[in-house]
Amino acid sequence: MAKVLSMRKIFESVEYEPHIVQRSIHAAARHSRFRVVCAGRRTGKSTLGGHELTAKAIAAFYRKDLDAYTHRSEHWIVGPEYTDAEKEFRVFWGDLQRLGIPLDRPGSYYDPIGGNMHVKLWGGKFQVHCKSAKYPGTLVGEGLESVILAEAAKLKPVVWSKYLRPTLADYRGDALMTSTPEGKNWFYEMWQVGQAQRSGFWSIRMPSWANNIVFPEGRYDPEIISMAEGITEEKFKQEIGAEFTEFVGRVFKDFDEESHVADRGFDPRWPVYVCTDYGFTNPNVALFVQTDVWDNVWVCGEYYRTNRTPEEFARDVLEEPTLARMLPYVRTLYPDPEDPGASATLADKWNVQIAGNTGGPLKDRLDLIRRWTGIGPQFIEFEKEHPDWKPKLMFDRSCVNSIREFQDYRYPESKSEVNGQENPLKKDDHTPEALGRFFGGHYGHTVSGNKARQRLAKVR
Repeated sequence: MAKVLSMRKIFESVEYEPHIVQRSIHAAARHSRFRVVCAGRRTGKSTLGGHELTAKAIAAFYRKDLDAYTHRSEHWIVGPEYTDAEKEFRVFWGDLQRLGIPLDRPGSYYDPIGGNMHVKLWGGKFQVHCKSAKYPGTLVGEGLESVILAEAAKLKPVVWSKYLRPTLADYRGDALMTSTPEGKNWFYEMWQVGQAQRSGFWSIRMPSWANNIVFPEGRYDPEIISMAEGITEEKFKQEIGAEFTEFVGRVFKDFDEESHVADRGFDPRWPVYVCTDYGFTNPNVALFVQTDVWDNVWVCGEYYRTNRTPEEFARDVLEEPTLARMLPYVRTLYPDPEDPGASATLADKWNVQIAGNTGGPLKDRLDLIRRWTGIGPQFIEFEKEHPDWKPKLMFDRSCVNSIREFQDYRYPESKSEVNGQENPLKKDDHTPEALGRFFGGHYGHTVSGNKARQRLAKVR
């Protein structure tokens, strides 16, 4: 990278005046390879990454160790989609035009619609490529000198650990991860590593009002106050305050169809449990759940139908061959406690016993599900490279309604949607409610939940 003084002059030449937090992020590159920037909206996170590429490009012009064939200075901008990577690229491209730096032709393109965004300079010795992480397997290539992870919190954990981090090994390359937070996912864990300044990491949190150029009056700038109108406090904390809150967006942020869904049908070696959520206009739901001695949990069958009485509900299951086959193996029914009459009907027709302790606070039940849905510390990835590695909670591919609802179940984002303190919306919640009855009754809400956490830690 160019010297700090040269970088400052380059920034001045393109009329970029970083605000105070941006200056801290630029300065951290001198002592930290991996910078994690948790940023609110309108903080200039894309701007800082794009301008840094300009400084790297100019520094490459003076380097004697580069050539287009054996060691070129290659840099990637990686986003969930090409449109996410385009923001930094647009800043970089604009700098090159402003400075009149000649682009290699062919090889330099700015086509955001087609996703064809590349720059080649100095006879191919310096290159920048925009990449989409939609299909992580495409992120393979030469050794990189740097990578920018745009909207990093939206990326799958393996994008960094399996695909991008190894590409930085050859040349001891650096990484800049910038994002608005998305709950306490892998990006949060990277941010924590940066706070501890371990393994070359450094991190900072940058709320929107840190941008004193856009918001000169800080936290109480009229524009900040206006942005807060109509959104929940949790949404404001995440999107504007850059805080890591669990109560915005998807409830099960770690749930990924590629990881948590497979052909995992009924296995007669393991016990079966049924958990329910009752309705009529809303669907009646029964999930058939199995566990093994390692406390792996998989949902191997589902019933999901509207406009059914308890008697019809019970008969439907008995007449559905795949579900009826599992009934002789069912040990316990973990029911929705709101309708004990329906539970009694199902227990009688299916000849199963009814479990208690399936109520309690919704948050406790969701927390238990999240413990099994989560995939552990994301910066320790070697376990997931093992061919037998699987998440602790799996769904059979036939459970289409469960898969859909686990993807769509979310917390309110606007004040008009709020229906309870820190509670998700009453929508797409039927299979999560049912599975929560199983986790609440089977693993418990307090003491048993703590034991479950310890058991999970031992297995992992």
